[in-house]
Amino acid sequence: MRMVLSALDTYAATLFLVVSLSIFGRKLYLRIRYLFLAKGQERRWDHVPTRLKNFIVYGIFQRKVAREWYAGVLHSFIFWAFVILGASVVEITAQAYASGWQVPTPSIAGFSLNGPLYLAEEVIAVLGAIGVGMALYRRYVIRPKKLMHEGMLDATIVLLFILGIVTSLLFYNAADIALGSAALPAWKPISSTLVRLSIIPADPSWWHLFWWTHVVLLFSFLAYVPHSKHMHIIFAIVNTFFMDLTPSGAIKKADLEKTETFGVNRVEQLSWRQLLDGYACTECGRCTDACPANATGKPLNPMRIITNMRDTLDAQGAAILAGKVEGLPDMFETVHSKEGIWACTTCYACVYECPVMNEHVPKIIEMRRHMVLTQGEMPPETREAMRNIEQNFNPWGIGWDQRARWAEGLGIPTMAEANAAQGIEVLYWVGCAASFDDRNRKVAQAFARILRKAGVRFAILGPEEKCTGDPPRRLGNEYLAQTMIMGNVETLNRYAVTRIVATCPHCFNTLKNEYPDFGGRYDVVHHSQFLRELIDAGRLTPTKDVLQFLTYHDACYLGRYNQIFDEPREVLYRIPGVRVVEMEKSRDRGFCCGAGGARMWMEEPGEKVNHRRLSHIEETQANAVATACPYCLIMLDDAAKTKNREDIRRYDIAELLDRSL
Repeated sequence: MRMVLSALDTYAATLFLVVSLSIFGRKLYLRIRYLFLAKGQERRWDHVPTRLKNFIVYGIFQRKVAREWYAGVLHSFIFWAFVILGASVVEITAQAYASGWQVPTPSIAGFSLNGPLYLAEEVIAVLGAIGVGMALYRRYVIRPKKLMHEGMLDATIVLLFILGIVTSLLFYNAADIALGSAALPAWKPISSTLVRLSIIPADPSWWHLFWWTHVVLLFSFLAYVPHSKHMHIIFAIVNTFFMDLTPSGAIKKADLEKTETFGVNRVEQLSWRQLLDGYACTECGRCTDACPANATGKPLNPMRIITNMRDTLDAQGAAILAGKVEGLPDMFETVHSKEGIWACTTCYACVYECPVMNEHVPKIIEMRRHMVLTQGEMPPETREAMRNIEQNFNPWGIGWDQRARWAEGLGIPTMAEANAAQGIEVLYWVGCAASFDDRNRKVAQAFARILRKAGVRFAILGPEEKCTGDPPRRLGNEYLAQTMIMGNVETLNRYAVTRIVATCPHCFNTLKNEYPDFGGRYDVVHHSQFLRELIDAGRLTPTKDVLQFLTYHDACYLGRYNQIFDEPREVLYRIPGVRVVEMEKSRDRGFCCGAGGARMWMEEPGEKVNHRRLSHIEETQANAVATACPYCLIMLDDAAKTKNREDIRRYDIAELLDRSL
């Protein structure tokens, strides 16, 4: 007996569907229209094959969601329930218009795929219900801090909707089977079991009830979603296609000659892709959970930058469309406080952890640019560092002519002294820290000795080397940064430099990823890469025991930004006597030292980020820590001295290798 809905059912369902689609469509239209308010220009239609690959890997298969296994499992159950049950949604809704209609599927050798489709729907409905249960357990029993925010109610409502939809589907199928009107009941084992257990009786009124329950839940959910953060169901997967394909460590170049406004202080000044982040955000809190500033009590909440940007766009969108922006509060009032924006170390953990490819750091840099270049505002203590860079080309403020003093007596030629006959293999970019900081001068000397022992023909720029522009650029002082960059590019190109090795990840990152925008294209390697290269080539052979039980600290601008995790460790592994133990927060989950984003030159209230990192080192019971970054070395050195833990020795990997040669 085939069940047929009445004409009244059809009319009521049609009215309900039209209303729900109208509500959904209107909100979706408004949000898309708001995206086109963006004044910032951004090209994200290039490299389509790569974008399609990212769409599949990060959007469809949700590679980053799985970085947390529990959340990854529950989310995959729910996500695939949405995907696979799309067919059942169409088929069940169609019963109002064509009783017994089935979703058309292809046949293979005369075998219809409708059966396997029904089986998949049954299984994924159960897995979806399990996923909802796991999600509710996580939110209300495990209660991770990152999920304890005002979005709890919204998330709970959505989860209950999903639970209702998948269970009502099974009950509807069971009622259909009980009445003998179901198509291919053998392929619906879970629903059939409900009938065999007499849970669902063979009664047309139950079939009618479950059909309407399923349809009401579906259409109500459709109308609710665009008014909740779960609009990410649509936008998140789109976001993965438009993810940034430029190097992670590259800040977008500002055209100082043509730009009328610097940075952003209003949401419409952002690019459409930056605004898309707000609608893609799942409010999972991973970005804030990974933030070292937030972890140490600073007023920075990366997730709130994204969600508040979205809420500001929704609240101000109509006024912006009407051109009535005068008097509207700016982003420093509605998106994030200035204190929080200055607290960022630009460690990139927020961006790296985001499962939907949201980009927090570029927004922070743009807001800083506005404060520095438009409002003339920056933390007072940074003014001296910026003035030092202007006058002496380094933030320490030591005379620029003293830059090569660390090399006195070592016989290291400058590029000006080297001649073509010497055939310089590589330029050693020393950097400001290794040139002017006493502790890091020892690292430069150790690295230079290693190069000599390996027979590397190298030179330095000496007094001609300037700050790469990293600190002012991360601070938001784009004008000063570009002045340094263009000066260095002119010098490097004049000497026809082709290959550069840098001991500072900040210099390395800037030279490698940002200088090409200014005409400076070089083969840039970090000293950890270069040292491993020399060892692999047999030009260096560590033989002396260096008895150290140590842990390795990953520098953010080396690791997360440039994916250099193995090279420094492999150098350490090659040193006889060195034993390495990993911290819990290591590699791409590493914890910042607190110096990036020009934070080296700012005061830090409350718990210090480097003190927290020292506690991670203490947990390993190691008696030393190695790193491959001068900023990290300074910060770890400071933490050990301040916390009276000078028994934990601090080294650069070059110093340890030098001792073994």
